[in-house]
Amino acid sequence: MTATIRQVVDDALTCIGEVGGVGVEQFSEDRMFRDAIRAFNWLFKKRAWEQYRKWVTITLDGTLGISTTDAFEQVLDFEDFVSIRRGGTDAEIPILPTRVNPNTLVASNARLLYWTSLYTTDANYLKRKLQFYPKTSTGTVDVLAKFYPLVPPALEWDWDDTMHLDRDLLAYAAAFMTLMGDDLNAGAAQVVRQMIDMKYKDILDQLAKHPIPISGQAGIPQDWFTV
Repeated sequence: MTATIRQVVDDALTCIGEVGGVGVEQFSEDRMFRDAIRAFNWLFKKRAWEQYRKWVTITLDGTLGISTTDAFEQVLDFEDFVSIRRGGTDAEIPILPTRVNPNTLVASNARLLYWTSLYTTDANYLKRKLQFYPKTSTGTVDVLAKFYPLVPPALEWDWDDTMHLDRDLLAYAAAFMTLMGDDLNAGAAQVVRQMIDMKYKDILDQLAKHPIPISGQAGIPQDWFTV
């Protein structure tokens, strides 16, 4: 069950009052608003949540080894890229190993071999983020990534914005951020952290009950090559 930031803050204040030791009147709404956002960001990073990830198909430019379109502004960090596949296939492309010098790669048939991050000062980093090798590779690439619900840096969270994660988990996490931030009641913070861990485990247990296909090519190497 999802919730707005206002609902998360109200639930977190109730949680803080229930664990005892610290009065809820000590925390302003502005403070709790920021803690709710910190809690969401923390949980967002913990897992590639299905509701925040999607497949995007991009086309390689064949010259610079980048996408021809601005597709990844809402992908915040390199670790938020989950999987890279050759367009329309289950053939997963590996990340460029540190032992491989990309300047030695020759694309005799413009075949894509590796991917990695663009350097942060690259003019295309903010919206494209990925570097492909060999740079002269052509064709399409299917990318699975986690997309943050806001487009940075133009938009900010608002009280009525909805956070699409479990409501109780968000409330516990927001309460934990508040209690840990003030360091006034370590015992209460620990209780709330245990509540987070139990709720998170329950959610993962539910997700683990979904059927997993035995057949298929996911995770099985389909292509072998030397470089």
